[in-house]
Amino acid sequence: MKNLFQKYFSNEKDKVVIKNILAAFFIKGGALLVSFINLPAFIRYFDNEEVLGVWFAIFSVLIWILTFDFGIGNGLRNKLVGAVLRNDKTEIRQNISSAYFVIGAITVIVSTICIFVFQYINWNSIFNISEELVSAETMYFVIIFAFITVMLQFFLRLISFILYALQKSAINNFMALITSVLQLTFILIAPSFELETSLKVLSIVYLLCVNLPLLVATIYVFTTPELKGCFPSINYINRESARDIMSLGGIFFWNQIMYTAIIQTNLILITNLIGPGSIVEYQVYYKLFMIAGMLFNLALTPMWSAITKALEEKDGKWIAKYFGLLNKLVIIVTIAQFLLVPLVQYIVNLWLGQNYININYLYAIVFAIFGSIFVFQNVLSTFACGLGKMKLQAYFYTIGVIFKFVFINYITSIYTDWIIMVIADIIILAPYCIVQTLVLKRMFSKFTTNSELKLNV
Repeated sequence: MKNLFQKYFSNEKDKVVIKNILAAFFIKGGALLVSFINLPAFIRYFDNEEVLGVWFAIFSVLIWILTFDFGIGNGLRNKLVGAVLRNDKTEIRQNISSAYFVIGAITVIVSTICIFVFQYINWNSIFNISEELVSAETMYFVIIFAFITVMLQFFLRLISFILYALQKSAINNFMALITSVLQLTFILIAPSFELETSLKVLSIVYLLCVNLPLLVATIYVFTTPELKGCFPSINYINRESARDIMSLGGIFFWNQIMYTAIIQTNLILITNLIGPGSIVEYQVYYKLFMIAGMLFNLALTPMWSAITKALEEKDGKWIAKYFGLLNKLVIIVTIAQFLLVPLVQYIVNLWLGQNYININYLYAIVFAIFGSIFVFQNVLSTFACGLGKMKLQAYFYTIGVIFKFVFINYITSIYTDWIIMVIADIIILAPYCIVQTLVLKRMFSKFTTNSELKLNV
């Protein structure tokens, strides 16, 4: 045990990573508890599965906008690690100011175009909801407020990437917890509204719950010792810094788009091909079997920037050490996923009420497989992104998007069931996991005598 502790937790990088992981587990544990209370609270708040399904679907679609930052956030994240390590305040401020300028410009342009176009779209048709249940006027109101929420988040969440670069990922987890608690508090204490009023009121509340924590965090971060005097300024906008961030962020951006198209399209596909009423059933399986993925991601969140920092310091052995450790943990998580399968009905009965949903154990097995692959894929992606080696991701994700929509369109013409979406995700991600593992292992086996990682392979 002592040797294990010395191997993984002996130096400063280890201590920073572990501190962030422990804080994240503590905070995210609360967030997970809140998320489990959220679903039954939402069910009671709307008292209509179709409307609840539409609410989930609206944000699952609009959340895609967060990926359309041209990789600015992740580009800034990787660039800042080196600048902070060198304590170059001028470079730090130029990078931050340039990133905020580009994100601000994108926010203004996209908001102007979309708000103009949205008024001409039949949102009831897109989300497959009857106007007798939710009027066109209410749907437009909800869409506009949801869009404004996401666009404000799009701009303000740049602070999250700065926190990642500073290896303070626990603060991001804390903001997510605050958002969930604020939203849950409202749902629990809100008076009983008419259905359409409930949608409108929740749209406004959600805007505040999501963006106020980000605004407060932004003010706080620029008063910390690392970034004091580095607040974004128009005088520090630098064309070269912006170009470097966008160049680095380009492949991040493409991979974000492709990955979002693979993973985040399930709700809208289910809504259109199966019906919004099936979304709640999908969410039950998803929330149960993605617990492991969410918990595992807590460990991975601080790893990305720690890997980038180790790369800057030419400490390849540290990177390889944690790759081996995390792969062992993936095996443990996979076993846990399958041990969960026979317990699902019992858990759902306790969670949502006796036989609220009759569990299909074949679906549970499919989700156990997906949950395991999802965790493994996130480990591989974290190392690839931290090392700046993402071309393989780009190839597999791009092919995966094409495959998913061809596969689903063909299969649903023969057999209509929402589990097809999850099966498609498994087929797409499994080959990537195999190939990316082989590539990373080959990279990690090539050390020079001074332990530098040879990345030109």
